[in-house]
Amino acid sequence: MGAVPLKDCPSCGSRIPEPAATCTVCRSGLGRCSGCNLWLVIGTECFDCGGSTAIRIRKASAAPADGPPPSSMEIDASPMGLLPLLALRFLLFAGFLACVAVGIAGAPFPQLARITDEYLRLPKADGGPVAWAAAASLLVAVGACGTLIRRYRLNHTQLLGKPVEAGFSAGALVMNLLLTVLVLGLTAGLGFPWLYARYRRSFYRGCRLTARGQATLDFQGAGEEVLGRIALTLLLLPFALATGGLLFGVISWIWLKWDQTNLLVPDKHGQNRSPKFTGTFGAYYGRWLLGWLLTLVTAGIYRGWAKVSEWRWVASCTQVA
Repeated sequence: MGAVPLKDCPSCGSRIPEPAATCTVCRSGLGRCSGCNLWLVIGTECFDCGGSTAIRIRKASAAPADGPPPSSMEIDASPMGLLPLLALRFLLFAGFLACVAVGIAGAPFPQLARITDEYLRLPKADGGPVAWAAAASLLVAVGACGTLIRRYRLNHTQLLGKPVEAGFSAGALVMNLLLTVLVLGLTAGLGFPWLYARYRRSFYRGCRLTARGQATLDFQGAGEEVLGRIALTLLLLPFALATGGLLFGVISWIWLKWDQTNLLVPDKHGQNRSPKFTGTFGAYYGRWLLGWLLTLVTAGIYRGWAKVSEWRWVASCTQVA
């Protein structure tokens, strides 16, 4: 076989094989001149004809982005860690309904008592006040469990790549309890919507972005909005029960959208701003319905996965400034 022809490296002058596109000595990249076909170092100008290797280097910033931009809100919660909280809330709510049924059975109103006689077949009892007191206590426990679930979600949330920490204040808890007793007592329960909005503000003000010092979240929902949603919930509740729970997704959407559109997130200057929520009812209800059906098929086990899936969908539809 004949010897491989050699050439002079235009960078260091070393003798290298003719076909080589990289110098074996100085490792310079080589290419043919577009004008006279001589070997040149890539990116240099030819002394004979003024040409070059005609290789353009594309900047990384000019390259098209692969896929959609990253979400400004992300959730990495585990369904297994959420299941105990969901099971506890379900048991507390079931106990609340049982106490309400017992209270109705012992109520001095014949029309209400007839419901338990004909449909629930509960025996009449004299412990009506005790049942109503137990129902009120269990309802408070359901709300407290819901707060723990929200705390679990926020502790597994990142905003603009920065983790959120949901704190706890014993002083705020005591103040809210005292205010609840005072307001509900003076208003005969009519002040509950405004208390509910206060609870939500108090909760979010206890959540901060750990990478931004003392910057905390906030909430701007008002009691009047809660009052309207409570009325709408009570209106839809009989239809939800009559359809086997299929309309509970509508009720859930009413409260979810209120919560998400009233959330306030601090920007890089520490000013609280409302994020943009782009989710639609159709997209949410389809996801919720699938999760609801799988929860029924698995006797409630899938509920943790369904809930985390809803959270992640909401996060993907939330754009933080």
